[in-house]
Amino acid sequence: MKRILVMLLCLAMILTLASCVGGGEENSGADKEGGLAAEKGKTVSFMLPVFDYNDAELMENKVLKSFEETYPDVKLERISASIENWYTKLRAAAASGSPIDVFQDSANNNPMYALQGLNQPLQDYIDMESPNLHMTTMNEVFCYNGNYHVATTGPSVCVIYYNKDIFADEGIEDPMETYKAGNWNFDTFIRVAKQLTWNDSEGKCYGLACNYPYIFFGANATSMVSLNEKYEYTLNITDPNLAHSLQIIQDGWYTSKWEGWDGSPWSTFYNGNAAMLADFQWVEEQIIEAKGYGLCDFEYGVVPMAKGPNNPDGKAPMTAYGYSMGNGCDAPYHAGKLIDMLMDGEAKQNLEYNKIIPQAHQEVYAELAEKPFCVNSYDSAVGGAFEICQAIGVGQSIPQAIADFTPIYEQKVKEANSATAPELPSEEASEG
Repeated sequence: MKRILVMLLCLAMILTLASCVGGGEENSGADKEGGLAAEKGKTVSFMLPVFDYNDAELMENKVLKSFEETYPDVKLERISASIENWYTKLRAAAASGSPIDVFQDSANNNPMYALQGLNQPLQDYIDMESPNLHMTTMNEVFCYNGNYHVATTGPSVCVIYYNKDIFADEGIEDPMETYKAGNWNFDTFIRVAKQLTWNDSEGKCYGLACNYPYIFFGANATSMVSLNEKYEYTLNITDPNLAHSLQIIQDGWYTSKWEGWDGSPWSTFYNGNAAMLADFQWVEEQIIEAKGYGLCDFEYGVVPMAKGPNNPDGKAPMTAYGYSMGNGCDAPYHAGKLIDMLMDGEAKQNLEYNKIIPQAHQEVYAELAEKPFCVNSYDSAVGGAFEICQAIGVGQSIPQAIADFTPIYEQKVKEANSATAPELPSEEASEG
């Protein structure tokens, strides 16, 4: 449950960023030691939304305790926040001139947070040689203007979980075999989803259960919003590739109704009433738990998300989260050390988590992690484009929906581009 609450902070869509080249040479070991010494007596603030700081068994709490023991010359301040107020707290702290030193950050906030000056480049303060950093994700998702703004151990890629029993009973080829043959595309996927959708006297089944229609944007290597060469948000709503994805969403959710669920997408899949579940890789832990509780009595498989015609390389819709450093924070060297320790803790936790994941599934995730198409970064500027998906999902014509939402999204893009950094105190004022 904790993993799901954490990842609730990570939903929307992206066009891939250019690779980072770094913002100058990383600080030397001597520089870092000098910086740490200069920060003695200061406070390092830390904020992780929806988190119980009193649960000693949680990885993050173990890291925080270890940080206090390792760096007793600084004070660690733990800041609580809910999903509803964490952004307000983040902005308020930045505007007051006392930005939060370390906070959890996610793909749907970037590069917006960098543009707004809420986080700062961190490559001079963290261990960029750490094997626990997933540099593909760092380069593709968390790089802005040559600088890294978020440290992460890796992405969570979108895949299709499927009920092997349903496929076998209906005489349909296993999706992984279809994928290996190079035929796992939108056309094949939709045909199969329709075949596995029925509602008759013998029961009910949906071809697909899915809570995130926008993954069909990323699976077609497109997004509602993109960035231009000046790192300005631009609306992509008239892109033919986006229109193609909107047509698929409308067919699945409204016209042919091969997508659906009763109660929730997850319980519907667990109960055997959905042949496929489109979700991010963290959901497999839930599936395994459901099987342990006897809620799933079928064998399941994992296959990459089907690719659209604009995505010949099979880039994978994904999301990611990690940790950022507040822009102008009071103790950046200690903040960097804390981020390093969090990366180490996260990597160790991932190793333990992977012990319950079948090796074949891990290989799928690892393959997709190296060709990410982030589904929640740029599109966060328009709130993830949920509204237009909802409108066409209940029958509004796509041309009319595009016409209706264009001015709404244009205004949101304008606001995102005009967002300015909270006013920070001068260096002299900070030192005083």
